Amino acid sequence: MERLIQLLQASPLIILAMFVLSMASGVMTILLGWKKFYTDYLCKTIKIPTWLLLCILFVVFLAVIFKPAFTRLPKELETIDGVSFGVQRVQIDGKRFTNCTFHGSELLYKGEAGCELTNNKFIDFHITFDGPAGATIATLRNMYQNPGFRPWIENTFARIKENRIGIATPPAAK
Repeated sequence: MERLIQLLQASPLIILAMFVLSMASGVMTILLGWKKFYTDYLCKTIKIPTWLLLCILFVVFLAVIFKPAFTRLPKELETIDGVSFGVQRVQIDGKRFTNCTFHGSELLYKGEAGCELTNNKFIDFHITFDGPAGATIATLRNMYQNPGFRPWIENTFARIKENRIGIATPPAAK
C-alpha cells in the first residue's frame, strides 16, 4: 500500500485526474440522484455493461500506475560462456560472463543492470564507467578530494576488499 501511495504522490497528473473524476461523478450523483444517474445515463448511453467498463478503467488505471515499477524489475542476466574478446568495447551491463577471455578489451559498465564476471581471463584490459555508474565514480572522486570524506571512502573500499559492503535492496524487493 505504501508503494501505491508513493506512486500516486509522485504523479500530480494522476492525482488531478482522480480528483476531477471523483468530483464530476459526485456532482452528477448529487444533481440527478443515484437511481436517475445510473438508469438514465450509465445504463442507456453506454452500450457495454457498466461493470465491464469500470473493470476496464480500473485495469488501465492500475497499468498506468504500476508500469514504472515493472520496468525497474531486475532482469535475468544474459549468460555468455567461453567467448574470447579482442580489442573491442564490451558492454557488461545485464550479462554474466563465464570462462571468457578479454585480451585488450575495454569493459564498459553503465550501471543500468548488474553483471557477473566468473572464472574469466583478463589480459591488458581496462574498465570504463558511463551513465549512472560513471556519475557514481565521479562523485566518489570529487568526495575524495575533500579530506573529511577520505576516511569514509577508504573505509568503503576496505569493506569491499573484505566482502563486507552492504548493497541497497530495491524497494520492490523488500
